[in-house]
Amino acid sequence: MMHQINKSVVAIFIMLMAFDLKAEIPDTLTLSFCHQRAVEYYPLLKQKQLLAESSGLKNENTDKNFLPQFEVNGRATYQSEVTKVPISIPGISIPTPGKDVYDLYLGLNQLIWDGGITREQKKVEDADLQINQQQVEVELYKVKERVNGLFYKIMLYKKSKEALLVNRETVVEKLKELGSGIENGMVLQSNADILQAQILQIDQNIIEIDAESRAAYKMLGEMTGMEIPESTVLLLPDPAIETTDYINQRPEYLMLDMQKSKLELSKKLISAGTMPRFSGFGKLGYGKPGLNMLSTEFNDYYIVGIGLSWDIINWNKPKNQKKLLGLQQEIVETQKETFDQNLKIQVDEDLATIEKFNSLIASDENIISLRDKITKTASSQLNNGIITSTQYLEELNKATCARLDLETHRIQLSFAKINYLKTIGKL
Repeated sequence: MMHQINKSVVAIFIMLMAFDLKAEIPDTLTLSFCHQRAVEYYPLLKQKQLLAESSGLKNENTDKNFLPQFEVNGRATYQSEVTKVPISIPGISIPTPGKDVYDLYLGLNQLIWDGGITREQKKVEDADLQINQQQVEVELYKVKERVNGLFYKIMLYKKSKEALLVNRETVVEKLKELGSGIENGMVLQSNADILQAQILQIDQNIIEIDAESRAAYKMLGEMTGMEIPESTVLLLPDPAIETTDYINQRPEYLMLDMQKSKLELSKKLISAGTMPRFSGFGKLGYGKPGLNMLSTEFNDYYIVGIGLSWDIINWNKPKNQKKLLGLQQEIVETQKETFDQNLKIQVDEDLATIEKFNSLIASDENIISLRDKITKTASSQLNNGIITSTQYLEELNKATCARLDLETHRIQLSFAKINYLKTIGKL
């Protein structure tokens, strides 16, 4: 009954925690917060603890190699012939053992020294644990990459929508300005129709962006375990970038280092296997006959001793095993070098991308200023009937695209910086 109550309390606590998590969704989200939530919510994260528990149990069993091993054995046999002494000595009776034999004993084996095998086995197991947990880190790093894609996609959708709304408002205002001109016959109705068609086209584009943005918000919410409203503002990251020297901190690269270390530990385990082993043993029994093979009575007995086991001729098998591990280390080293080389190429590409967007942003302001002047002139010309609505919309769209390019380049610059950090393992 008490166990059921405790389970109910835990269930209620979990539900309250889930409610609190949903209630505490901030109005603004940062990329680092989304990374943290996505990693914490990803089911694979639980595997790190499970791996640690599994490794702990294996080491616990390994430690038991030095605990005394007990066994109980028994046997009862009947044989067709027994050893006899074919000598007759007057006055002396030499007993003949019975053909039925009984033996029941408790055996004890105690490992004294195993050459260091147990110690090295535990080290190899610990190395295995580190590698397996690092593999989880590799997968979690991929989760962060997916969050990056969704985060920046949403930001681009929002900026595109903002630009379209500004464009729509401008077209609506221009349509109102042309109203009196159309009534007075100074402006053709077709100009107003063109503007109205542009408004409808903008509305369609907004519908498409809203649908894509809604889907991206939902996917980001699924990854972070949150119900993220579409009104949530995503803050544009502006990470500091050190472009001088970098240290490769990618989880894949670190895992290759761990694999090399494990292979080195495996060599030591093989060396330990070539050492002599010492153990103590004992036997406490009751049988017929006991240790006196000529006895015909049941007797108790005991045996104690120390044993040595040493494989002195192994036909160079351990040497070949070490050589094989050495070759595997060389393979891992080539994988590290290849990974590092490809990473350096990617770093150069990322830095070039960052520089490109810095240059584009520097020129965007000048382009926007010129496009605003041209659009203002076109607006006046449309009011005076010098140009058509189509010509005006062409200039307006160019000005809108210039503003959108600036916002897009700012987002792309931030994304390029994040990609650089991702490349070197500092995401």
